[in-house]
Amino acid sequence: LAKYLEESHRLLQQLPETADSRIKEFLQIHLAIITDRNSEAEQLLGRLAAGASELKEQSVIWYCAYLYLKALHEREEESTRKAADSIREFYEHGYYHWQMLWFLLYIDRRYEDNRGLKLMDMKEQFTAGNRSPVLYYEAACIYNAEPYLLRELTAYEIQVLNFSIKNKLVTKEVAQQYAYLANRKKHFHPIIFRGLVLLYEVFPITEILTVICCMLIKGIKKAGKYHKWFRLGVEAQLPITELYEYFMYSHEENAEEQLPQSVLLYFIYNSSLSDNKRAYLYAYVIKNRHKNESIFRTYYKKMELFTAKQLEAHNINRSLAVLYREFYGNGAVSAEAAAHLPYVIYRQEFICNNPSIVGIVVTHEELELEENIPLTDGRAWVDIFSKTARIFPVDTFGNRYTVSMDYTIQPLMKPEDYEEICINYSNHPKLLIHLFDRCQRDHIFNERATALRKKVLSIDGINRLYYYDCLEALVDYYYEYYNDELLEYYLSLIAINEVRPEKRLKLLEYMVKRCFYEKVLDALEIFGYEELSVNLLVKFCSGWLSASGGERKQELMVHLCYYVFNRNKYDEAILKYLVRYFFGPTKEMFRIWKAAKGFEVDTHMLEERLLVQMLYTEGYVQDSFLIFKEYYKNVTNRTLVRAFLSFYAYKYLIHDWVINTELFPIMRREINYEENDLCLLAWIKYHSNTRKFSENDQIFLAYQIHRLVKKGIVLSFFERYKGRVKLPDSILNKYYIEYKTDPKKQVYIHYRLLDAEDSGEYITERMPNVFMGIHGKEFVLFYHEVLQYYITEEYGEEVTITESIQVHNEKEPSEEESRYNQINLMLLAKEMHDEATLLDLMEHYVKTEFLVSKCFQPIEHNT
Repeated sequence: LAKYLEESHRLLQQLPETADSRIKEFLQIHLAIITDRNSEAEQLLGRLAAGASELKEQSVIWYCAYLYLKALHEREEESTRKAADSIREFYEHGYYHWQMLWFLLYIDRRYEDNRGLKLMDMKEQFTAGNRSPVLYYEAACIYNAEPYLLRELTAYEIQVLNFSIKNKLVTKEVAQQYAYLANRKKHFHPIIFRGLVLLYEVFPITEILTVICCMLIKGIKKAGKYHKWFRLGVEAQLPITELYEYFMYSHEENAEEQLPQSVLLYFIYNSSLSDNKRAYLYAYVIKNRHKNESIFRTYYKKMELFTAKQLEAHNINRSLAVLYREFYGNGAVSAEAAAHLPYVIYRQEFICNNPSIVGIVVTHEELELEENIPLTDGRAWVDIFSKTARIFPVDTFGNRYTVSMDYTIQPLMKPEDYEEICINYSNHPKLLIHLFDRCQRDHIFNERATALRKKVLSIDGINRLYYYDCLEALVDYYYEYYNDELLEYYLSLIAINEVRPEKRLKLLEYMVKRCFYEKVLDALEIFGYEELSVNLLVKFCSGWLSASGGERKQELMVHLCYYVFNRNKYDEAILKYLVRYFFGPTKEMFRIWKAAKGFEVDTHMLEERLLVQMLYTEGYVQDSFLIFKEYYKNVTNRTLVRAFLSFYAYKYLIHDWVINTELFPIMRREINYEENDLCLLAWIKYHSNTRKFSENDQIFLAYQIHRLVKKGIVLSFFERYKGRVKLPDSILNKYYIEYKTDPKKQVYIHYRLLDAEDSGEYITERMPNVFMGIHGKEFVLFYHEVLQYYITEEYGEEVTITESIQVHNEKEPSEEESRYNQINLMLLAKEMHDEATLLDLMEHYVKTEFLVSKCFQPIEHNT
């Protein structure tokens, strides 16, 4: 009491000045009463009594407080009764406040020996929503005094006891009663549980521990934070159902804690643990067998059966990995177990402590799929079965990370310890891919590896590149060991456009050697052929031509054949194909023709194409006559022959080309079959310097020249035949000026005959296009006459002077009787001052002219 009074006095002094003065006044009165300072209390109460009516109007609670203090001070039965009646009257008629009840608890006689009634009225206040710690304290004191009054645990009792436990008011008897009632609860209650935990710290008795364990089990609380209670329960050997199971459930597997012997013994006969916890228990027994061999032997059969069942279900974790190693790691694996092991031996544990990572995506290049795995507490189980596996952590937004996220991945088992056994009983894709990956990396080629690769081909969803890697390995193997039938079979499965670029050349070589010509041709059309060796291409071309007969044109084959030919590698079949189908530069076609002639290949088709191309492009090919000569031996297109001869005749006649002289006899022969003025003129020009002709040729020349002259075609070289062939009189004694140019242009000659003063005017005349751009103009020049001229070309608005020449007639007059010659003789006699001869010649000329006019009449042609 002294301590309470001292503390109350101190608190009263510490009240701030701003606090309600009424509070201070009432507290002072209360302290004066309980410390027997009656005069002070009487004086203070007297002041309150003077304003009692006003106080009542202001606050009934303060007024009732005044009545309570007055009764407490007077300590008279009647005074106390009246105060109690007055307060209850207010309490029961609208002033249902906890303060009113508290006043009554101490002055109403009904509560003196009836603590149960006190609890009931305080509980009603709680039900009405009152949560006053003052009333909690009063209730706690009652329970401590009479623990048997704690008969149930409703919200009120739980709240009161929680207050009492926190403030360390509970007695051991109340604690035991509380534990007893708590154990009757059917469900876990967090407030009760916390209270029991606090009580156990004060009263560490079995009853409380039992209730704690039971309540955790009812609440299915298996978290590690509850493990200490289950461990205490096990150590205390409490007879609680499922205590040992919950001990195991709450036991954290990564802890170094040793399992009690009682736990190990318990689970020999009880097996209601979950599979994960049972696996952990069995793994613990195996890892600690050196400490307790008898326990290991006792568990052995159960563990073996459990392990087989888990393997059949394809389950795996760290504990099961211990079991699998124990029962299947010694090489003694049944066929059934070997078929199931590939489902678990590649499992690894992914751990990431970054809270933003919620899952992972796993890919293997060998399979065209990706696996999405969610994380649980930052962990996930994932199968990693090849070196190409990639793991991408995924955050809550779906972003994937490659190298910027820290994580660990730990394998559970060593696949190498089981694969050699499993492969005999299982075709699981992960097993096949893992072994295939190793075979490829280590370049293993044997019968076992070959059988493995055949199995890999049947995996659904395998990446096409790896499918072809497998095919290529099989092809290599059967090529190496000369198994033609299987080599051809696996080659037939390969689409060359699907294989890796670095493997393509070798496979094409195999295909060529095994006559897969169409496959090779398709591949070369896509990827080209420049990287293949020339010898291999020659073999392919020859093989394809032999197989197909070379009867159909295939553009790529034409290019291939030309490609190898251009590198001086070819055979007769390639040359025949090029002769038949190649079109290209004229010089290259000529090279092919020349090589084909060396192989005595029929080149007639190539010769025809060459001649047509040469004429079309007007290209000059050295030794082109050789091609024409061979073609002419077995001519099939006379139009082509005419065109070829005409082309070279034109070049010879117009452009003064030097052509093979053997062409002229052929022109002569073809003229007999078909009229061709171009070849005829070329032939006449060529033979214009020939001194002797056969009688047949003389007749031919005379006829053809007369015919051409009649057509208006007179060329300067006709005059060269004078004296050897009878020429038309109209072209004799003429001087011909020829000018060659583009037939589209207009050509004009500007000329004059020079006199002694060189003062004559130029005369302009158009030079007609006599033949294919050869423009001509004839003049009669007498002895020692001088003709000066220049020629202009006009094309559109453009006029060009091309040449300017002065010509003299220096020919000595002959003895002919022609008028032209007679005049020339006169001029010569005059020049020599031989007047007698001049007069004779003049007389002869006049007489001849007279006789001709009298004796001959012009022939008139009827139209």
